[in-house]
Amino acid sequence: MLKTLYFSLAILLTSALGAQGLAGARNLDAAILIDLGYGPFTSAGDLSDRFGAGWSIDGGVTWLPKDSNIEFGFRVQYGFGTEVKEDVLSGLRTREGFIIGNQRSPADIQLRHRQLFIGPAAGYTFALGENKRAGIHLKTSLGYFFHRIRFQEDAVQVVPQLRDNLLPGYDQLTGGFAVHQFIGYQQLALDRRLNFYLGAEVMAGFTKALRNFDIPTGAPPSSEGRTDIVLGVKAGFIIPLYFGEGREIFYK
Repeated sequence: MLKTLYFSLAILLTSALGAQGLAGARNLDAAILIDLGYGPFTSAGDLSDRFGAGWSIDGGVTWLPKDSNIEFGFRVQYGFGTEVKEDVLSGLRTREGFIIGNQRSPADIQLRHRQLFIGPAAGYTFALGENKRAGIHLKTSLGYFFHRIRFQEDAVQVVPQLRDNLLPGYDQLTGGFAVHQFIGYQQLALDRRLNFYLGAEVMAGFTKALRNFDIPTGAPPSSEGRTDIVLGVKAGFIIPLYFGEGREIFYK
């Protein structure tokens, strides 16, 4: 899957550089940008003690003033994965490692990684070439980040210790203020057709436990602060909604 992602990014970048001089509609009008991206990430800092790698989807709505490369908007990023390093259900397992359900047989309970970042964002594009809205793009977002363990329950039987009202005692819900940074390449095409971004991102969350009681330890969770870090690669498409009818013709 990673090879396919990198190949697609290479095609996008090649197409972008080749389209810089094409004739087309003026792309310097004011615009609302709607974007959607996808890519892999890995956990670092305190987050790596609980989770491993995964994938994330992000989306945003941005305001781009006329004749400007400064953006102001709002971002949401949702991450998910299957690598959970903390076995919060160890106290429910038999010596053989099974969790017994209400039918007195081993239940298939899977632990999953879930995380969410949400907050306002500001960005700027440093132009490369004659297209003033294509080049190195920097974006910073300040917001809230939280993560938790999700339980994928057995489809056939129930585990009484994992009823809905008890799950919050196991999920290790954690959250707090976070800073998200992106650096990469972004293009708003001269002909308004091929609009995309690709690059690297890092997010640092200054978090703490949000639950009042932790069932695995039988005590309130630690109040000690955490530094949760997410490192990722992201590629996405942009839908620009322009305001204005100005047109310029560009030649190779």
